[in-house]
Amino acid sequence: MINYVCVSDLHLGAASSLMTYVNPNSFQIDPQKPSPTLAEWVKCMDKIISETNPKETKKPKLILNGDIMELALSNTNETAMAFEQFINLIFPADKSPEEWIFDTEMHFLPGNHDHHLWEKARETQYINYIQRLEPNSYLPIPWHTTKMYNPNPIPDYFMNGIMQRQPHLKEANVCVSTIYPNYIVTNDDKTKGVVFSHGHYIESLYTLMSDLKTMIFPDRLRPQNMWDIEAENFAWIDFFWSTMGRSGEVGKDIEVIYNKMQDPKEGRKLTDNLAESIAERWQKNAIKEVITEKSLQWILGEVFEKIANSERGVPHKVLDDKTKAGLTDFIEKPVLLQMRAEMGQIPPRLSFIFGHTHKPFEKMMNFSGFPQAVKVYNDGGWVVDTVDQQAFHGGAVVLVDDNLDCISLRMYNEGKYEVSVAEAKYETDQHSKFFHTVSKLIANQHEPFASFCQVIEKEVGIRHAYLRSSVES
Repeated sequence: MINYVCVSDLHLGAASSLMTYVNPNSFQIDPQKPSPTLAEWVKCMDKIISETNPKETKKPKLILNGDIMELALSNTNETAMAFEQFINLIFPADKSPEEWIFDTEMHFLPGNHDHHLWEKARETQYINYIQRLEPNSYLPIPWHTTKMYNPNPIPDYFMNGIMQRQPHLKEANVCVSTIYPNYIVTNDDKTKGVVFSHGHYIESLYTLMSDLKTMIFPDRLRPQNMWDIEAENFAWIDFFWSTMGRSGEVGKDIEVIYNKMQDPKEGRKLTDNLAESIAERWQKNAIKEVITEKSLQWILGEVFEKIANSERGVPHKVLDDKTKAGLTDFIEKPVLLQMRAEMGQIPPRLSFIFGHTHKPFEKMMNFSGFPQAVKVYNDGGWVVDTVDQQAFHGGAVVLVDDNLDCISLRMYNEGKYEVSVAEAKYETDQHSKFFHTVSKLIANQHEPFASFCQVIEKEVGIRHAYLRSSVES
């Protein structure tokens, strides 16, 4: 029986998202229509869940593992309407709550592109807390994280507000609860567990403020625990990765810049033009202007290249060496410290599910401080990042059963449009019963999978064309 369904990186509201409706001719989004990919994806989920979970049993909980809403490169209203389309399809008004495939409470772990929703959630939590205190009493600082083990999830004010517009959702009390940035579920004796995390902190780009601190003050150490990492870097993530794209006309330009950075030639042209413009404005002496321009070209080129060459920009590996080291550091330090502090022990059999990179994979990985190898899953993404096809980019859904066994429902990779089931295991191990149960349900030549594969191939092509048009404009 499926207990959890984990999906991330929908980027709802972005034109590059496969989950946002995009006109194939004008490339304009229409957030009041469901995208063809989203419609077929829901049919596939319905098929698998309804045939795996017996009727009248507990429905699986949907884990929204970050970057669900595109708040960096889309307007708030467009993102909200695209989210509404997603919710209306998984909780349709023409079916009773008993017929819905998901539990009415969803858990949301914000990513970098929707980090602003975490800020809203923790501020709401803080106000609710201090209102219960005695007048003039001492006020603690707001919390930067929730607990990962047995947390008290915080209602997501924004998402819930959108859903409450629908009478049938309000009546059924459909809601989203926020946990950030890590969440673990275990069996009763804590010998087996599954960790969910969006995963943006595996890349140094998102700990930039901590890195700058240690560069300016070499005697200060980088933060090791989750609270301190978030406390030092949340404002940077919120500003650049979850707010700037909604800044009026400037926000639209940010999206153009982001798209151009995906093409090395266009990205270099962009930084050279910016450097020349700044040098002309700041330096009146011709020689100083040239020196300033060349210096800025190098500095800006390095910064923009770092952004463009984030993990999703490395085409030939599911995880490059630098990001693998970042993942190792993240699991061995803040995640391990948080588990020890809250649980007092580390489950010997552990799975770790993250997103962020848009490149799904599943593999056994060894980490210091853990009793044995960890099953690591990436659930990919539902957005096209580059002009050209990237074979390792794709989307997946990670399913977790009542035995806390995990499998990856590999929905597509660019250039390979077929649904399959994968499981992290040692080569000598047998596949789990859960793997075999779900594998029997997948038949790419039959519905709904046949239509899904046809639609996703077409929609990926439309997004490539959109990006090409955006880069060349």
